[in-house]
Amino acid sequence: MTDYVVAVLVVAVAVYGTSASAKLRSRGAYRSFQAGLGETALLPGPRLALVAGALAGTETIVAAAAAASAFLVALSGPGSRAVAEGVLAAAAVLTAVLAAGVGVTLQRGTRTACACFGPGSARPLSRAHLLRNLSLLAALLAAVAGNGLSGRPGGGPALAGVFLAAVAAAAIALLLIRLDDLVELFTPVSRGGGASAR
Repeated sequence: MTDYVVAVLVVAVAVYGTSASAKLRSRGAYRSFQAGLGETALLPGPRLALVAGALAGTETIVAAAAAASAFLVALSGPGSRAVAEGVLAAAAVLTAVLAAGVGVTLQRGTRTACACFGPGSARPLSRAHLLRNLSLLAALLAAVAGNGLSGRPGGGPALAGVFLAAVAAAAIALLLIRLDDLVELFTPVSRGGGASAR
């Protein structure tokens, strides 16, 4: 189970690290993220700046904590299971909040672009984004549940297995991060030459 915990932590590092860096890379990117968050109509105007800052900051902290925890678990450091459990739980709470936001936005029928990984995407929030968040949430919760089973009797994890888990996790994280490109790739093209709306 250690390999799985490391893999999920690596996914959290990649997803939330990329998300935070896309939002915080420049003032323009941050303003664009804040404007996109405002378009969801989930928050009253006065709270928008506070929530945007808290969200970007939390993503940064979760990514950094997940990276440290992944190394600690891979090396069977002291307290690694407790640290991993706390980090995975924090990432799960963040993911649940984001999934709830996407779900409410979709339920209200609000059309807004997904600014999950910065202002680069013009694709509106869709069920695919909700499914991405729910899939990540399920993986995080499974890792929390299985964290107590981590490790091997009589020693730490096999480093080769941890390395392979990290590589697989990086590939999965790339798919999650580039979801809009994948959806675009498999969206049927209308006769007018543009992708059909979904």
